[in-house]
Amino acid sequence: MGRFRKTFIEPFVLLIIAQSPLHGYEIANKLLEFGIELTGLGQMGNLYRILSKLEEEGLLRFEWDNTNQGPSKKVYYITPKGLEYLAKSVEELEKINNTISRFIIEAKKLIDM
Repeated sequence: MGRFRKTFIEPFVLLIIAQSPLHGYEIANKLLEFGIELTGLGQMGNLYRILSKLEEEGLLRFEWDNTNQGPSKKVYYITPKGLEYLAKSVEELEKINNTISRFIIEAKKLIDM
């Protein structure tokens, strides 16, 4: 995903949280199901920075989960503003998808000559 990865990941994070409130490691596992792998040192830190940014923008909120033994965990929930952002992301990603699809069709015409 290269340079678009960080901004590309935000709609996926919001979608995952909209489907079910989760904590950070669960979000990372769901991202993996979409084929978005967080690898390398510091990648979970990057995810938590994205979650903090989304929280600061009012797109999600968290509550502390103290029900299990061990340290408390933040469980993230999408906000109404986050749902609006998610809807806009769908529109933007549809446009990107159409552009990529057209590129593939045109490139295949040249390659298959």
